[in-house]
Amino acid sequence: MAAADRVRQAALAASAICVLDLALRLVARRGLLRLTLFDSDPRPATVLAGVLVSAAAGVAASRLSRRSPIALVLAAAMGVGLFAQAKLGARLPIDGFYYYAYLRSLVFDRDVDLANDYRLLGLDDAQHRFLFRPTVTGHAQSAWSIGPAIAWSPFFVGAHAVARHLARRGEAINTNGTAYPYRQAVVVAGLFYGLLGLWFTYRFVRLFRATPEAIAGVVLTAASSFVLWYLVREPTMSHALSMAAVAGFLWCWAANRERRTTAKWLALGLAGGVMALMRWQNILMFVLPGVDLLRAMRVDARRATPAGTMLALGAAAGFMPQMLAWHAIYGHWIARSPVGPPLYWFHPQIVDVLWSSRNGLFAWSPVFIPAVVGLAALTRREPFVAWSGLGIFAVMTWVNGAVDDWWGGAGFGMRRFDSLVPFAALGVSVSISLAARAMERRPQLLVGGSLAALALWNLSLMGVAADGAYRVGEPISFGVIGARQAILLHHWFGHVFSYPASLAYALGNRVAPWRFDLLRPYRFLGDARRPYGRVDIGSPDDTVYLGDGWYALEQDGPSTFRWATSPAEALVPLDHAAPLTVQLRLRAFGYAGATEQTVVITINGHSYGPVAVGSGWQTVEFATTQENWRSGVNRVRLDFAWARRPVDVGVSGDVRILAAAVDYVRVAIPNP
Repeated sequence: MAAADRVRQAALAASAICVLDLALRLVARRGLLRLTLFDSDPRPATVLAGVLVSAAAGVAASRLSRRSPIALVLAAAMGVGLFAQAKLGARLPIDGFYYYAYLRSLVFDRDVDLANDYRLLGLDDAQHRFLFRPTVTGHAQSAWSIGPAIAWSPFFVGAHAVARHLARRGEAINTNGTAYPYRQAVVVAGLFYGLLGLWFTYRFVRLFRATPEAIAGVVLTAASSFVLWYLVREPTMSHALSMAAVAGFLWCWAANRERRTTAKWLALGLAGGVMALMRWQNILMFVLPGVDLLRAMRVDARRATPAGTMLALGAAAGFMPQMLAWHAIYGHWIARSPVGPPLYWFHPQIVDVLWSSRNGLFAWSPVFIPAVVGLAALTRREPFVAWSGLGIFAVMTWVNGAVDDWWGGAGFGMRRFDSLVPFAALGVSVSISLAARAMERRPQLLVGGSLAALALWNLSLMGVAADGAYRVGEPISFGVIGARQAILLHHWFGHVFSYPASLAYALGNRVAPWRFDLLRPYRFLGDARRPYGRVDIGSPDDTVYLGDGWYALEQDGPSTFRWATSPAEALVPLDHAAPLTVQLRLRAFGYAGATEQTVVITINGHSYGPVAVGSGWQTVEFATTQENWRSGVNRVRLDFAWARRPVDVGVSGDVRILAAAVDYVRVAIPNP
């Protein structure tokens, strides 16, 4: 056993050195050897191989010595993550700069007046003028939390040492906190804290599930959701830190529920304060110890009162840095920045948050579906934990849906659900167990599902061939044919992870499920700041708005359009019904001797016209009433007086039946 311990310790030391080397390649743009001794050093792939080999040997030795291999597993994950960050070009993105400004100001200026920091970081252009509107204390604005800056500070200090070392060696590097070593150091920090959060998540799940299920649940949740993106591509957003802080808080809460001393109540409060310091929305998790306190008060109020006091004191201490920052910037201990997004508490976009193609949680991270199913199944065995997870999920869905930019801006996936990751991993671990038992009882389900997938693959391949997408019998790239199969399957079924929302939308609006992907999130009048909408006929992505009666897109000078036959139908998605002004830009198919062309526009059965249409481009405009429209998909049908084939009237050999060319259909709420 002593030999196994020595092997494990040596493997851990070797892994740590290799991980440090990979980190320095990101921070200093050179490896450990080149930074300290030599002009050249091993390639990153070789260093990564060293991490994995050392970690594997150490894990094997840990098994022999019966020691936990967690440090070696985390070292291997850190090495892979750093390598992925380098390959993916992980950098400090624009939102990351807002958190980073706090860090630079605290370290170098010893304050939270961020105006000079914004300028040093290049945030002084017209796009960021809102940051420089002075507050009541004369400071620059900030709608971001200070927690990430505090968590990154040890890595930032290390980067300062690296930057000074490089500057002494003659490198042209600023040591004022803005150069690449500083920025890349917080990239490494994001990965480190994210992996630490996954470890805490495992510890939390392990309290309720067996080790294999817990490991599988954590790995699948992280690898199958937005979590992975915020570990290796944008780790300087607050989400990795938020997930880690919540996971640590939940583990502290669950591990000590039955035997929590006064000191542990204080520690739990402190962990909760730090959790809220990363993302203020995480304060919602305090409902868990809050319920514990209410239960304790029913049993013995005298003993519960000190516990509640300690919880509150710890929370206040953990959250105090944010309160101090708010007081310095806005003059209040609790403040809300005016540059933050508005909230519409009574109009949350629940369907969109969960199923929309615009970062919907289930649509983009389907692993959350078995997570919810697993938590629901867990309500029998662990009712309080499971119902708490489901309740927090419901409240968080409401809160995230109430935010003006409910889709999370330019982020990947529904990132604002980061604090649900520990509960999601718990639910996934339960679903894994349920699926395994179902396969044991009915193994034919697995065989039948596999054969059904093969049949569906063949049917889609036949459909692509029937459409003439490739010549049968000739070689073709499976990548090309696979992409066409995917498009065809999508047109048949839509996006299955948007079920049941897309099916309900399709049935309610009499459209195919695939149209839900764009018609629902891009519905017109959904934003009060945009009281209009336009179907740009002839644009590359107009297909979703078109019914029958249209030909391929064309271009006439700057105008893109499609020829329409009669009748032709356009779909206009609306958030709500309203009296609207309708505009159409179109021109008739003209030829020598043609009779006057007219069009009747019918909106959901209500007709307008006929309106004369000349052979030159013109705009037709008319007013409609609110009764003509409905929330959802509206059908605008164009019935032309006649349609002709160019070949029949001597214009060309074109055999299409043409009535008019249409550029766009526009609707707008008229100005008062």
